[in-house]
Amino acid sequence: MVRVLSDQILDLFLPHLASVTVEDLRLVGAVVTITASTTGATAQCPDCGTSTRRVHDRYRRRLADVAVGGRPVTIYLTVRRFRCEVGSCPRRTFAEQVEGLTFRHGRRSQLQQAMLAAIGRFLAGRAGARLAGMLHCRVSPNTLLSRVRALPAEPPEMSPRVLGVDDFALKRGHVYGTVLIDIEAGRPVDVLPDRTAETLTAWLQQHPGAEIVCRDRASAYAEAVRTAAPDAVQVADRFHLWLNLCKAVEKCVVSHRSCLTPPEDEAQDQVVEPAAGPPAIEGKRAANTRRHFAVVHEMYDKGVAIDVIAKTLRMDRKTVRKYAHAATVEELLAPPRQSRRMLQPWVEYLNTRWQEGCTDSGRLFRELQQRGYRGSSRSVRRWLEPLRSSEAPTPKRSEAPTIRQVVGWLTRHPDNLTSSQQLRLKHLLARCPELAELRRHIGDFARMMKNLDGHLLPRWIKAAEGSDLPPLHNFARNLTKDLDAVTAGLTLPYSSGIVEGHVNRVKFLKRQGYGRANFDLLRRRILLTP
Repeated sequence: MVRVLSDQILDLFLPHLASVTVEDLRLVGAVVTITASTTGATAQCPDCGTSTRRVHDRYRRRLADVAVGGRPVTIYLTVRRFRCEVGSCPRRTFAEQVEGLTFRHGRRSQLQQAMLAAIGRFLAGRAGARLAGMLHCRVSPNTLLSRVRALPAEPPEMSPRVLGVDDFALKRGHVYGTVLIDIEAGRPVDVLPDRTAETLTAWLQQHPGAEIVCRDRASAYAEAVRTAAPDAVQVADRFHLWLNLCKAVEKCVVSHRSCLTPPEDEAQDQVVEPAAGPPAIEGKRAANTRRHFAVVHEMYDKGVAIDVIAKTLRMDRKTVRKYAHAATVEELLAPPRQSRRMLQPWVEYLNTRWQEGCTDSGRLFRELQQRGYRGSSRSVRRWLEPLRSSEAPTPKRSEAPTIRQVVGWLTRHPDNLTSSQQLRLKHLLARCPELAELRRHIGDFARMMKNLDGHLLPRWIKAAEGSDLPPLHNFARNLTKDLDAVTAGLTLPYSSGIVEGHVNRVKFLKRQGYGRANFDLLRRRILLTP
């Protein structure tokens, strides 16, 4: 009965030992040791494939196996060395291998070897070695990486029907690679060591079959597809189209930044934080800021690029961009305001109650609590302190919105704007007809992209070229250079969204490699990690 029970335990926990005879199983310290021997009557020569019964010798192998019950397992397996009886065979003797358990020159079981390969695929070297140690399998990071390198990672013979192409940074700003994705299956197909047209052309010629190719606006990929797969339909990614439009919108807003500052009468109608305007800031730093602001705007208004201005004035590019996009010098001189996010939704109510004569901070705090305020009474008291120094609350003049804010208002869906943002945008468009026209073009393009009405693109391009917005002219002119791909992107349901997701996964795999992400290893991890 005990022998039957032990056989059932072995079949349950160690099924890969079913083809050998287990002679002993004991616990030696913290290690489970298993003594076993092979039972097959014959063995097959690995060179000529002939079966033989002639035993030449026996020897014992020591194999590390997966842990059982939280304890490491060591298998002492007695195997035989057979003699090949075929005279023409170059191999005279050979050792038998147990299917599912051993492999040539291996000191681990096949089960543990497969487990280490999976750990290496998912966690790479250092993190994988830590996990393997917790599973009672001591292994070095280099061993795990070598197991990943030994895995097959060959691309398919044929290209997928819908192929996605995009680049990723191996060394940002210096070296880039290309990842190829099966859009329909959502899995990577291959990884190329650069992003040149020649490399992609050679790959497409070796792997024909692509009918639709989703790509960004890069000219190298477009040239490669035209050369190697002229019958394939190229699809420009909608996200990149919208990104290019947003850049054109930003240039339009910058050219009309003088319209961002509201007039005095309009500013009085906007309810903002009731605080007195900041005093004029003087001093050496303020003088330098005013001088740099004037010089940067003088060059920027003449069409000089930001990079050129930065080199000429020996200033940082980000600083020059901040000066160029500022509507007034006061934006740069104003000290940073303390964050009042908790009270921001109730600013209008507090302003109204203060004008009605209610100056009791405790009473105002209790009224805000009834309306859902979750902050402290101290915050309300601090907010009221500037008002007590003046006789009456005078609304502060509304600050001009930043370039980034206006671009966000124009390119965002109207339903996603707050009532305050909608009001400020309405006033801005009323005093700047060029930006109002720009918003109409943006809305038409967004609806065309959402509804996949690519047939309306020529009409939109003609309308954009007839506007008084030079950056929008350039955007429309660039669309005509790649008109077929852009029309397909605004008509077909395919896009590079899945490809962008895989690019993010490539970045994660790179960082997970802790610097051990050279191309051959990174390529295998991209292709083998689900």
